[in-house]
Amino acid sequence: MKNKILLFLMILFSFSLTACKKKDDKPLSDTEYYVYYINTAMDKLVENRYTVSLPSDDVDGLVDELMTQFLKVPDDLEAVGALPDKVTYQGFNRDGNILYLNFDTNYQSMDVSREVLARAALAKTLTQIDGIDYISIRSGDQPLVNALGENVGLISSSNFINSVSNVNSFEKATLTLYFADEEGTKLVPETREMFYDMNTSKERLIIDELMKGPTNTKLKATIPNDTKVISVTVNEGICYVNFDEGFLNALPDVLDSITIYSIVDSLSELPNISRVQILVNGKSDKNYNSISLGTSVERNLDYVKEEK
Repeated sequence: MKNKILLFLMILFSFSLTACKKKDDKPLSDTEYYVYYINTAMDKLVENRYTVSLPSDDVDGLVDELMTQFLKVPDDLEAVGALPDKVTYQGFNRDGNILYLNFDTNYQSMDVSREVLARAALAKTLTQIDGIDYISIRSGDQPLVNALGENVGLISSSNFINSVSNVNSFEKATLTLYFADEEGTKLVPETREMFYDMNTSKERLIIDELMKGPTNTKLKATIPNDTKVISVTVNEGICYVNFDEGFLNALPDVLDSITIYSIVDSLSELPNISRVQILVNGKSDKNYNSISLGTSVERNLDYVKEEK
């Protein structure tokens, strides 16, 4: 029951994230960012335009400047800060595209609904900065955990959906995705937990998450970044992944076999998938660099790097 209540709260607040945005707002300029606060009813995010004084390549400086604004609500804005007064911000450190935010132990003791909104406000404010794709929150030198005692992990703005039509259509999924190691010669598994709309197949969810790349900065993406997915379908245990021609722009620093088996092994984690057929614009008569796409491929864990 507790799990269902938390899921309902997460989705309800996700639905509210953009409710206060004005539809006629002009696009942000290169020096403008949205800073997010909470409305006075404490159930929605409020966005406020802010013009920074620093260049876009000063990542650390922009974090400092946006956090200063985040912690102080403008006098003319009908909103409250995303964090209650008792929570103390203790600075940040950065590792690649991950921003680690440090707070005192009062952060973890926040009310569940306030904390979910605060988490969303922080992610949506700070991941606008070029070079920051994820935030990680620490409370009193400990990783943030949710109401179920689970480690929240890395957070991106995409974790918070903008709308929902049916609360009961969302479910939690644990995915095992395979990305390339630093040399691009072996696969390394990465576990990812998320809420997803059950109207989207798990097969499509896996491909979409693979295309986002790894959260571990020591791993490499395996799908060319200019690839688009046309469709993902399943028939008699075979998953057909149909990419556009961008997929054929093979990655120079990742072995061809690693790209193929990144897709095959990730999808084969699902019990209903026994083989994977990769198509390009609906056709199988193509090569991914040195590898023919003419036949379906079954799972092969020989490419997975052994743990030391």
